[in-house]
Amino acid sequence: MTSSSASALAPSGTPLSAPARYVLWGLGLLLLLRVALLFTTYTNLYPDEAQYWLWSRELDFGYYSKPPMIAWLIHISTLFGDREPFVRLFAPFLHLGAPLFLWGAGKKLFDERTGLTAAVIYSLMPGVVLSSAIISTDAALMFFLAATLYFYSLFLTTEVERDRTRAVLGMGLAFGCAALSKYACVYFLIGAVAHAVFAPSVRKLWSWRRLAVFLGAFILLLSPNLYWNATHGFQTVSHTADNANWHWGKLFNPLSLLKFWRDQFGVFGPVPFACLILALFGLFWRGAPVLRRDIPAPVRTALIGVACLTAPPLVFVSIQAFLSRANANWAASAYVPASLLVAALVWHGFSVALKSHPLARWVVILGATFQVVVMTVFMVGVVSPDLSRALGLGNTVKRARAWDTTTQAVITAAQAGPPPSAIAVDNRNVYNAVAYYGRDWFTAHPETPLKAWVREAHPKSQAETETPLTESVGQNVLILSYVDGFLPDIRHDFASTGPNESLKIAIDHKRTRDFTLLYGYGFKRAPRDPVTGHPVGAGIVQDDEAE
Repeated sequence: MTSSSASALAPSGTPLSAPARYVLWGLGLLLLLRVALLFTTYTNLYPDEAQYWLWSRELDFGYYSKPPMIAWLIHISTLFGDREPFVRLFAPFLHLGAPLFLWGAGKKLFDERTGLTAAVIYSLMPGVVLSSAIISTDAALMFFLAATLYFYSLFLTTEVERDRTRAVLGMGLAFGCAALSKYACVYFLIGAVAHAVFAPSVRKLWSWRRLAVFLGAFILLLSPNLYWNATHGFQTVSHTADNANWHWGKLFNPLSLLKFWRDQFGVFGPVPFACLILALFGLFWRGAPVLRRDIPAPVRTALIGVACLTAPPLVFVSIQAFLSRANANWAASAYVPASLLVAALVWHGFSVALKSHPLARWVVILGATFQVVVMTVFMVGVVSPDLSRALGLGNTVKRARAWDTTTQAVITAAQAGPPPSAIAVDNRNVYNAVAYYGRDWFTAHPETPLKAWVREAHPKSQAETETPLTESVGQNVLILSYVDGFLPDIRHDFASTGPNESLKIAIDHKRTRDFTLLYGYGFKRAPRDPVTGHPVGAGIVQDDEAE
């Protein structure tokens, strides 16, 4: 897809403009730097990355908490090796493809300079800087949404009926791949419907035949995942709903909303996000003085369309943040069209008074400089622990450190005496990390499998679903506990347990990751409370993190 989007930017036989060549060279250089970073960083896999690697070992049409695209991509990239760089290898390429599609979409809807600016805004986004160094569902989602937006731009601008139908087909296939990456793609669909509602000229383009082509292509790609969910109790859908974490009596959290919006300045960049707020404000309130009054009708229709695609993630995730909580990346799907919207407003929408303000030029320069500095600091800082410490990145990378030493400490404990019948873990993140960093040892010692101790009545992760601790391997279990509050419940599940042994793993010069090691003998799962799902008589202790 990447090559197709690049070729679409210039008709056959037409040379690329000088600005286009500069941007292409810049994106190519950025790709090389990001790939090189994968092979030079000292960081371990994040636990979620390790989980995706685990999924990739057994290909399927769905997994406990996410659709299958991430596992399929890792399966392909790890054909070259199973070290961390190969697990992450697709990330920088996905984040190269997305700005190329944005370039094409911007050129179709507006002009080349708008597309080029959108590509630069996207590539320098702080969230993309981080996402290019790890493998995540957001990278795949944003790539396929950018492809969807490109085909949508073709649908809106082509004059040839057959080409418009082909564009709808491409849009359906790209959107299907986005859905196989992350269900947050649904916001794009909401935005497209809103665009048709607000723009009668767009609504006229959607014949029943074209709608059927789009939905048919989309459903064709998504149907295997829908079937998987139907045959697995809709695990992925249920997990997504559980993440909302709505509890009556705790449904109003204005501080959570403020934190979410504060974080968005860090995800998109301070100046681009401020421009985005101005853009949405100006487009949806006609009296706002931030936009030109003489915007041509076709340009305004295109601006409204891109704004409609941008707004739903921000609106719905803001509601979620207010009612409960929201992670900073939950609105990531907004920033594909947002990059194009900000670029279009810079060239075509913002009022002359706003653009000619004495501070406007300096704000743009400082904003671009800030994002280049953030990218540079991050890329330099993750090369060595000393640089991370010197540049203040310790908190940023703490969850991607010391999992290899943690695993080695557990293996050393297992080898200190008679072989345990299993190694059991009470935390999904720890399970995923130990599974990855102990992959060679567990392969060589099948008599000591890695198992997940299940606290509640029903599994809450892929590990608890597929590899729960059972009586068949529960004779002599080495237990690695990360949640101290779970220890009484763990002991209730065994006929007897040995003494606790503290295990402190240094993360950096001031942080440790603290565990408890103990042996359990004669595993027999105690009854769980049918209402809470917790062991009978146990207090509720929350796990450390949610996806």
